[in-house]
Amino acid sequence: MICEVCGVGERRDQLIRYSLSIGDGLVVIDHVPATVCDHCGETSLRPDIVDSLQRTIWQRRAPTPVIETPVYEFAS
Repeated sequence: MICEVCGVGERRDQLIRYSLSIGDGLVVIDHVPATVCDHCGETSLRPDIVDSLQRTIWQRRAPTPVIETPVYEFAS
């Protein structure tokens, strides 16, 4: 299907890495089904996938694996 944002690219199903900042923490979930435009990168998630993400995040299940992420301050 043609991307409704750029009108140029083709939207395709793929697995993405979803990340969300919560307070001082960062939650990362791999292999999330999404549709992504191959031209502009616009990403969409189905409502049932969003529900599943919310359950995963709020249940605070033990993650596998745990990664360390450096954080830098923006300097102009």
